[in-house]
Amino acid sequence: MSPRSLKILWVLIAALVSLVVALVAGILISTTGVSLAETVLYGGGVFGAALVVLLAVLGAVGAL
Repeated sequence: MSPRSLKILWVLIAALVSLVVALVAGILISTTGVSLAETVLYGGGVFGAALVVLLAVLGAVGAL
């Protein structure tokens, strides 16, 4: 596998992990009784934050 393909794979894995984290956060926040719009906005924020953190970690360890 070429280094470029590995980088793309790592970014896709980071995006999928962020998606799972966002889904769990959205499910947990929805149990508090907030509206659907607030739940989606909260999940989107968590997705963005998790993706930034994961990409920073991958960059720090030299995978990207």
